[in-house]
Amino acid sequence: MIALGLLFLQAASAQPPQAPRPVSVPVRIGVDVTPDTVTVGDRFTVIVRVRAPAGSTIEFPASTDSAAKVDLSSAPAIAEPRPVPATTSGSPPEMEQVAAYRMAAWDIGAQSLGLANVIVRSGVAERSVPLVSYEVFVRSVLPADTTLHVPKPARDVLAFAYPRWLKWLLLALGILLAALLAWWLWRIYKRWKSRPVHPAAFAQREFHRIEKLGLPDKDQGALHVALMTDVLRAYLAARAEGVRESQTSTELVTATSAGGLLDSEWSRGLEELLHQTDLAKFAAWRVDAARARELGAEARTIVERAESSYADLETKKAA
Repeated sequence: MIALGLLFLQAASAQPPQAPRPVSVPVRIGVDVTPDTVTVGDRFTVIVRVRAPAGSTIEFPASTDSAAKVDLSSAPAIAEPRPVPATTSGSPPEMEQVAAYRMAAWDIGAQSLGLANVIVRSGVAERSVPLVSYEVFVRSVLPADTTLHVPKPARDVLAFAYPRWLKWLLLALGILLAALLAWWLWRIYKRWKSRPVHPAAFAQREFHRIEKLGLPDKDQGALHVALMTDVLRAYLAARAEGVRESQTSTELVTATSAGGLLDSEWSRGLEELLHQTDLAKFAAWRVDAARARELGAEARTIVERAESSYADLETKKAA
């Protein structure tokens, strides 16, 4: 018997201690919705009264559920707790706290207020009081029979009535402005194209253009020599005094020598070049490709020599 008693005591001591049962807080709550029926967007007031044991801490919800169709119009107004007189002798002292919510609903029908639970704490005890069952009814402003209601068409963002002739006037003005712009650009292009070009630069550009034609390779050596010599004549007429493109070869050589643009040696070279060009132009002298290139190069060389001499003369005059 003694051994059995010892075993019983040992089993009893091995059992874990049981957790204390939660202590419930006596709470009374009242919710008043004014008005209880509204239309979409109208504001209404919700008064939440909570009565709990004295010394309790009451935590009211500060916002609504994001999924609810009801929103707060302003922050809730929470009054200070006040003691409540005892109704009977010997009853425990109580306190009451009131929270006011200004709200608006955005959908029709019975809508939940969307407020979270009220938390009441008294000492180590805590109680959660749900408010999800409280609702407000939102009625529709449409007539009972909406099948005959035809909505108006959507209006433009900016409705502007203008006369019919205005668009034609704007079109004509646009065409006129485009024409003026084109005329102005054409004048700029013509001015740019007709700008004065230095005679030496113009001659080198023309020499390059004629050489790109490849006339000697096409058995047109005489034409190649004639074109290159014409560029030389134009350069001398623009650069030397008393020289004109219409002069004969002899007159052109004489005028060039008189102006001091070329010395005697280069003047003889110019005379020989012009003589062979005259043979090619007027005597049907056949010029092979190699000789045509040689005469063309000589015309280019005379231009370069004449430009060098002219630059020296200008330097001497400036000094």
